[in-house]
Amino acid sequence: MKSSFCLFLAFASLAFMPAQDELSDENTVANFKAAFLFQFATSNNWKNTGNRDSFTIGVIGSQAVFEELVDKFANKPVGAQSLKVVMMEKSNQLSDIQLLYLSKPFCKEKPAEAQKWISDCEGKPILVVSDHSSGHTWGSAINFKVVDNRVRYSVNSENALKQGVTLGSKIISWAVQD
Repeated sequence: MKSSFCLFLAFASLAFMPAQDELSDENTVANFKAAFLFQFATSNNWKNTGNRDSFTIGVIGSQAVFEELVDKFANKPVGAQSLKVVMMEKSNQLSDIQLLYLSKPFCKEKPAEAQKWISDCEGKPILVVSDHSSGHTWGSAINFKVVDNRVRYSVNSENALKQGVTLGSKIISWAVQD
């Protein structure tokens, strides 16, 4: 009985999750996105990440998402590696990461730069997650979007394969269709 009640509470909290319009607090939105990014790190398969001690997520343009990832998920296990989070400044840092997140403000303010970052990842085992409506067109494998006033994401498996990443079944099943 107790476990049924806990399960009910978990589903109820998802059903009544605050809408995007109600998420005016940047930290709340960042919290949701950071949680998704951690799930993307733990639930997909990279073709070749080499012998690394850490699994690294690179963040571009969102201090809030960076801080949420560091605060809640840094050093947590991703397979046999521990999670590391870095703010990205230059594309020569791409060899150090396995997942790249391009924030909405960055993509809106600097779309040509965002596209360049994405194209620089092509053929490398880097899962690209964008936060712009043109993300998949630019080459991202996962794209955040707002659906029914909630933060969700869509996937492009073809782009993921170009990046050397096989999307996990859980990630695919949770995605919304474009």
